Amino acid sequence: MHQIKKTTGDVVAADTQACVSAIDYAVLSHARLTASVIEGATASKLPAASTQKLLQSMTNGMNVLVSSRAEMVVAVREINMIQLRSNLKTTSFGCPDALRPTTGADDNAPVKADADLIQS
Repeated sequence: MHQIKKTTGDVVAADTQACVSAIDYAVLSHARLTASVIEGATASKLPAASTQKLLQSMTNGMNVLVSSRAEMVVAVREINMIQLRSNLKTTSFGCPDALRPTTGADDNAPVKADADLIQS
């Protein structure tokens, strides 16, 4: 069993929550910028061809942000798996579905029993 100080868990939980919030805010800001560009191009009566490369680049950027968010979800699940194998197993750090394992399965699938998680 891993021995982790409660204060360490508190710091990791707070930083994890801040990171997820920052990524979500980046996605939201990017979406707003994309909308502003489209509205500006429309108001300026720019031909579609003149903004196509810009919109394609912005879409690629959004895809990268969303992919980064997906990787953060995987990281959070791994953090939760470490917590399950520690003295902080029953400590709540305020994360919803904190005990959900990384399985690659459906996110709505039932959570494995603790004994199964520790052996996996």
